[in-house]
Amino acid sequence: MFYGIDLSKESFKAALLKKDSDELRMISCNLHGEAFERFKAQLTEEDYVAVEASTNTFWFVEQIKGLVKECFVLDPFKLSIIYRANKKTDKTDAQKIAHKLKYHILYDPSGSEFPSIYIPSKEIQELRSLLTTYEMLKKELVMTKNRIRSILTQNGFFGLKSKDISLLKNQQIISSLPLPLTAHEQIEMLFESLNKKEKNIKRIKEIAIAQSSSFQHEIDILTSIKGISPFAAVVIMADIADIHRFKNAKHFCSYLRAAPKVDASGDSTKIGKVNKHSRHITMSILVESILHFRQSSPRLNAFYERKAAGKSRGKVRIAVVRKVLVAIFHMLSRDEYFRDMDIHNHDSKMREYGKIIKKAA
Repeated sequence: MFYGIDLSKESFKAALLKKDSDELRMISCNLHGEAFERFKAQLTEEDYVAVEASTNTFWFVEQIKGLVKECFVLDPFKLSIIYRANKKTDKTDAQKIAHKLKYHILYDPSGSEFPSIYIPSKEIQELRSLLTTYEMLKKELVMTKNRIRSILTQNGFFGLKSKDISLLKNQQIISSLPLPLTAHEQIEMLFESLNKKEKNIKRIKEIAIAQSSSFQHEIDILTSIKGISPFAAVVIMADIADIHRFKNAKHFCSYLRAAPKVDASGDSTKIGKVNKHSRHITMSILVESILHFRQSSPRLNAFYERKAAGKSRGKVRIAVVRKVLVAIFHMLSRDEYFRDMDIHNHDSKMREYGKIIKKAA
């Protein structure tokens, strides 16, 4: 039996398609209680299941993967057959997924037209969830700092940079400024919120590092690049999970939003935008370390200077990050350190990493 699943937050619709027939049967089921247990009980080791990726997809897969022959998670951005449908409902989505699954198993085992995605381990799933909260707190942190600066600007105080607002001495100076009572009250509340967010961000970093024990070797390799901290190395590993699932460096860079789409026709070549339907936190983390990369490697600095001539800063930064990611791909694939490694810098980072791991243990 082939099951096409359209999953929502608390329930799902399933289209059931037999191997020797095109007759479809639809069922609806909650994701909890006796109904879900009955659904799981009817699954067999000869069944195939396909479900479109969403918030609770990996949890759903975890519940049923041991009960069926194979379970696939489909990329919603590549599952174009659904989005081209004139009428899009949960029922039609489930039916189209079931038909696509059946075609894949019986006629297209190579998967050329079946956009399944990698299902990470439970550890990677938990790290990614943690890093989603980290990104949310970082955005809120920026918003809080911008609001403080806005209040100061409204009252004629200028020149304070966002990064300086976190410093305690600057907060004390701001609190002593001759501001209206309403402005003082707002700023004090914002300071309280700001400091709490920064504390939680630091805590998330420590938790993430503490949960990275299964790829300590990879972190040891990654931190040989100046500018990649143990936390940044954890972020990279949470995104890629396993370097061996990437066929080449271009595929690796595309997955991490660093490779643009290239359309070539005859003598014409068009460089498009980067793949935005992919993991993105590694890119944001590495962009913050551009200066470190340039200072640590004469080759990267020379590359930056060449690219900077006539191009926007944003494109130059992405080009440098792409260069670093290519190096990372080969380092992890070949199990070797960065060519321009600073041994003292690397050892210092690994000592700090070891302290956090030991503290967690």
